[in-house]
Amino acid sequence: MIRNLKENNCVNKAYIKSLKKLLGFKPKTISIYVLAFTNKSADTKHCPDIPHGNNERLEFLGDAILDAVIGDLLYKRFPTADEGFLTQMRTKIVNGKKLTELAKKIKLNELMFIKSPNNFSERIYEDAFEALIGAIYLDRGFKYAKQFVSQKIMVEHISLNKLRFEDTNYKSKIIEWSQKHKIDIEFDTDFESESSKKFYSTLKINNNIIGKGRGLSKKSAEQQASKNALNNIKDGTFDLLS
Repeated sequence: MIRNLKENNCVNKAYIKSLKKLLGFKPKTISIYVLAFTNKSADTKHCPDIPHGNNERLEFLGDAILDAVIGDLLYKRFPTADEGFLTQMRTKIVNGKKLTELAKKIKLNELMFIKSPNNFSERIYEDAFEALIGAIYLDRGFKYAKQFVSQKIMVEHISLNKLRFEDTNYKSKIIEWSQKHKIDIEFDTDFESESSKKFYSTLKINNNIIGKGRGLSKKSAEQQASKNALNNIKDGTFDLLS
């Protein structure tokens, strides 16, 4: 259940206890974690112990720290793997869908503050997860951020052996297909409209659209367009599995 500021207007002892249980260590500065879980939609005027602002800056920082942590863990876990393999593995872990899934598994919703628990985007989970990593880094440093990701995320919720055989990088697959068949492909990606926060992407061959996709980021929209194109190609002339 997502926390609602109208139902619980303060960071009480139960909240702090839940935070400590999630982290697995005692935080030095509680407020920075509260900020990490405060979405920009939240109206915090009735809760004076929530710091002013939202988690967007922490999300930015956490995104970079998470990339570094996962990169470090993968580099040591696969000492003979090449750059391409390591990049693909990191992408499988650090993507919107996977981060949203992980955020739900560790029950971040029990700590998140948003405007309404009944009307929110799945992106809120991803943002909160990245912001949490940023908060850990600022509060306790890279060592603790790596420890949290390693012990609380990788060990408990991600099987690298299983993940290595999953191929979810559809853009990479369509590029490989185009190179194999010596066909030029082109992505056309932009906001759906001036007021929209979603991206719309089309994948073209000789100005003919073979795939379409939408997403909250340019990357996710192009992944969806690639997936759509692969399905269309598989059902048509070319069989990508052959």
